[in-house]
Amino acid sequence: MSQAATLLDTRSPFGTYPAERMVRAAWRFADRHDLSKGLRKRVRAMVSKVFRGPYDLEADGLKFRIYPGENYDDRKILAKGRLPERAEHQLIEPFLEAGTVFVDVGANIGSYSIFAAGRGAVVLAVEANPHTADKLAFNVGANDLTSVTIVNSAVGPRDDVLQFWQEPSNCGFATFVEDLTTGEWAGDWKPVSMKVRPLTAILHDAGLSRIDILKVDVEGFEDRVVLPFLRHAEQALWPRVILLETNCRPYWTEDCLRELANRGYEVTGQTNDNMVFELAL
Repeated sequence: MSQAATLLDTRSPFGTYPAERMVRAAWRFADRHDLSKGLRKRVRAMVSKVFRGPYDLEADGLKFRIYPGENYDDRKILAKGRLPERAEHQLIEPFLEAGTVFVDVGANIGSYSIFAAGRGAVVLAVEANPHTADKLAFNVGANDLTSVTIVNSAVGPRDDVLQFWQEPSNCGFATFVEDLTTGEWAGDWKPVSMKVRPLTAILHDAGLSRIDILKVDVEGFEDRVVLPFLRHAEQALWPRVILLETNCRPYWTEDCLRELANRGYEVTGQTNDNMVFELAL
């Protein structure tokens, strides 16, 4: 594959970069979990040099242009031939229907937003990384979805400028929590200064007066997105359902679970990485 093909391409039509059999086989091998974590990381680095992307493929009937060399979700789609986080999709699917308002904070390449829009939801997809937001926009267009609005913005407790840490092998796993960049997730992290806005301001600008489902996946910063929103938004704007990533819970500065319970939210679903909360009526 030529080096030029590894560059972001949002102009060529979907189908320009087919994921051929050798590509799929290489990434399936790189995703094998019977390999040790260290060996899998080395294999992934080697495969990434040759088969970095982009590739165009369909997963669960949805179209994506993916770059497996630089994003976990892309690798999973290519290796498994389906969307990642299928268990989470099953948990929220009963709430998705025509007109459902779905707000996706940390939208990444769109695996949630496009899934929800495909089931009739009106989607506000919020993604901080401009590079990733461009990929998201391409994927939305490839699926001919007109019900998705993309906002390229970071979300936090107040208007601010913070250091946004990014790792080149997984651009979807970016964070404002510097402590998360060491230990288990150590890598070639680099910070950039990024403007942050509260979710209430973003929703106001988007003209939303209700949220049916709020999904928040921001790598250890979830508490600083959700709790300020609930404290400052009118109760009529509180989501009926919240899908919250909890696998980075040790990096929270406040306990979202206790605060959500105090506001009438009950846990109604759980996976290894996420929890679903419903507002008791």
